[in-house]
Order: sequence, then C-alpha cells, then structure tokens
Amino acid sequence: MKKRLLVCILLLVMAVGMLASCNDGNADDPSSDVSEGETFFGYTLPENIEEFKGTKVKVLTTSTNDDWSYQIQPSSNPLYSADTASGIVTAAAERTRLVEQTFGITIEEQVVYTSNRYGGEMYQHIISDLTVGGGDYLFCMPASTEAAMLSTEGVLRDLVTVETLDITNEWWSQSFNEKVAIAGSVYFTIGDIGYVNKNATLFVAFNKNMVEEKHLLDDFGYSSLYEMVDDGAWTQDVMFAMSKAVYQDLNENNKSDVGDILGFAQQDGVIACLLSGAGETIATPDSDGYPSLTINNERAISLISDAQDFLQNPQSGFISANDYFNVSGVPVADVIVPEFKADRLLFLMEAVLNLPLLRDMENDFGVLPTPKYDKEQEEYYSRIGGWSCDTVCIPVFVEDKDLELAGYVLEALGAASRANLNRVYYEQTLQYQISRDDESMRMLDIIFESRIPDMCEIYRWGTMYDTVIGMYKAGKDTFASAYEKAEPGTLAEMEETIEIFKSLQKSN
Repeated sequence: MKKRLLVCILLLVMAVGMLASCNDGNADDPSSDVSEGETFFGYTLPENIEEFKGTKVKVLTTSTNDDWSYQIQPSSNPLYSADTASGIVTAAAERTRLVEQTFGITIEEQVVYTSNRYGGEMYQHIISDLTVGGGDYLFCMPASTEAAMLSTEGVLRDLVTVETLDITNEWWSQSFNEKVAIAGSVYFTIGDIGYVNKNATLFVAFNKNMVEEKHLLDDFGYSSLYEMVDDGAWTQDVMFAMSKAVYQDLNENNKSDVGDILGFAQQDGVIACLLSGAGETIATPDSDGYPSLTINNERAISLISDAQDFLQNPQSGFISANDYFNVSGVPVADVIVPEFKADRLLFLMEAVLNLPLLRDMENDFGVLPTPKYDKEQEEYYSRIGGWSCDTVCIPVFVEDKDLELAGYVLEALGAASRANLNRVYYEQTLQYQISRDDESMRMLDIIFESRIPDMCEIYRWGTMYDTVIGMYKAGKDTFASAYEKAEPGTLAEMEETIEIFKSLQKSN
C-alpha cells in the first residue's frame, strides 16, 4: 500500500514537472507530457497513435445533479471556468488535456441528467441509440444498476474482449471486476478514471477528541486506531465495544437516541454494510464463473446474529438515520452529522460523498475502512453502493477503429487519473480535517483498493437484498426462515440472467 502511494506521489511530481515545461513554451509539444520512452504515466502508448490525430472522442455520462457532472471533460460544461473551478475539477481538466495533447484528439462529454438510476433517462438514451443504429460516443458511464440492465439487454461489450483495453491494469478496480465478472466476462468496471464511483464508497469517520478523552485505546494496547488497522486488529467487535464504552443515556429514556452520547451511527442498511466489510456478499461467482447465492453460510449468519445483538441493544450507543425521517427529509445531514461534529458521536459510517458535511467541524476526525469481521480475515473490504456508483462501459455499436481508440483513450485516462487526479481527490476529500494526517491518506488507499459491490443489489434479483437489509430490525434467529422465503424468487431471476449471458456468450 505504501509502495502504491509512493508511486502515485512520484508520478504527481513528474506531472508537475511536465506542466512547468508546458508553461515554458512546450504546450504544443505532446512529447512534453509523455514520460520516458513511449509510456504515458505507466501506460504504453500505441504505435499507431498518429492515426488518431484530429479525432473527436465523445463520452456519455450521467448525473443527478451538477455536483456530479462533467467528471471526464469539465470544459464541456457551459458553466466551466478555469478561474473558479475547484481543485478536483481543475485536476480532471488538466488530466484530460494531457490525454488530448498526447493523442492529438479532442474529448467531449455529454451529461444525461436523471432522477432515476435504474431504468431512467440514461438507460433509455442508450437503448434508443441502439435501436437507431448507434450513438456517437465511444464509451459511456451509467450507474452500476443501469449498467447491469444494459448488459442483460446485450447492449454492452465484454470489456475483456476489447484488444486495446486491459482491465487488469492497476488503474482499474480488480476487487470490483472479480465480483461483477460473469463466466469471465466483464461488461462494466470502475477505476481511477472517475471520482463519482469513489464517492459511492463506504468509510468510517471517527471523532479523535472522543477517542482521546475516553481513553478508548487503553484496553486494546494500541496508540491509535490507524495502528489497529495496520495490525489487522480493527474489527467489528472493537467498534461495538468502543461504541458501548462511550454511550451515556443523558436523556434517561433507556434507549440510544439523539440527546445521548452515542457510539455509532449508520442507516437501516447497516447489516449489509457490515457484511461487505467482512467480504460477504449475497451473490458470488461459482466455480464456472456464474453468480450463485452464497449469503446463507455459517460465517455470514454468525455476523448477522452478532450485529443484531449489538444493534438491537438499547444500550449499544447505535442509532440509525432512518429513524429520524420524521425530523428531516435528509436526516444524515440534519440529525446525525451535527451529533458527530458536536463530539456526541464516536463513529459515523457513511459514503465518501457525505464527507463535505463535516466542513465546519471544530474538532478533528479521522478516516478508517469498514472494520473486519474478525482478526482472521486477511483483508479489509469497503462496500460500494450500486445506485450511486458510476461505471465504465463500451456499447456494442462502437466498432472497428472507434473501438480501438476507445480502449486506448480509456487506458490513458485511467493512467493519468491514477497519477494526477487521485492525490487531489484525496486532499479535497480530507480538506475538512484540522490536521490532514498521512494516516487518513493511507486509509483511503485501503478503502479504494478493496471496494466490493453486491451483484444481488446491482441486478435486483428477487427480494434477497431487501431481506438482508431487513435483518437490522428482524427478530433473532429469523434469518433462516426469511432466506427460505426469499430464495425461490431470487434464484429464478438469477437463473434468467445467467441464461441471458450464456446465450450472449454463445452468440459471440
């Protein structure tokens, strides 16, 4: 992990040097933005790169609001201004400029705004383009839920078969690819190329002041929570124990709620989040590479039971944001975050998207990955939400020379993003910390390198995902009966999807 971070820092230094060269009069010389030999931030440039000079490359992206828009080519935004752009937008624009200059191309981004990321405007746009013979974009970035729908419609290319694209490169997420692969085919992926997918990743913020004042580390023999993470000792049991240790029933109503000193806050999907942190997903590829239901195993059932013991204990110090929709339509922002900022909440588990809500916090906080289930677990895993995660796809109507260029451009954008964009994204993500400690930077490395989705959430097979979510408030020892009820419909829809892919792979 330290080695990867060092590589990113070195590449960033190289990029700064190249930008200085551009400012010294070499802006029209593409070679000034190319590292040694014929590589571009670690990506080997194609020998026929000259053939693409003068080409316009269009990308189709989706967004629910302006904050998520134009993550590939900010200058496509009519409101873009280099003088007022944020750090991450500026870095994205410079990343894309380097790619354009090196290839001699122009990149244009079209955003499809939508309120529904499951069969909404983006999905309809791509389906409509297919029916009329194709669109004019070389790749698209729908939400993972819509990418799954498009893949079952036969609209997306298997990225593994694109000769000019290698999704095993470090700027693509291997943990994500492994989870969404179907019989070796990957129809959508994520990586460093965009930052919206990073925003969809789960993290744990901890209140440094509360950890110190309550001497929470004394009983565990560590000097910091970061040290626990490094030692593999940051587990769910530790988080639960610390939550109970700080809890104080200040309003004396015999339950954990706002008005108390609290230990841990999330939403009603907390058990699904804890399962992801344990590396447990509802569906997992089987030995043939096709999805199978795997959540009904001893380890996952034990985790659910342990989580219920904690979450349903009125003295646990846990609260769910969903219980406060009667107070606000956005309870995370209006109810939970104020408790954290006021030193009345120890752990906040949320998507990275919500980190800016901590901007005016007076005391400092740190960032951690989702805890492991136990010390025996080898890696940390971080959940990535299906609804808010953008993916990278290539439609089937992109052919021949355009397909060749699509692969090249995606690789170059990915390599340049990893070298130039990541550090800026990290700094912006953590800018609300009083001390931007290097440890939090390292924690983000761990978080983003081990993100896993759940195929059952993405493909919406049956009711199993809702069943798992419901375990938060369900009675103890009811998972077996709930699973049995949800299993037939989930398996039936999963089998339909498998047959679709078998047919698609046979026809290819």
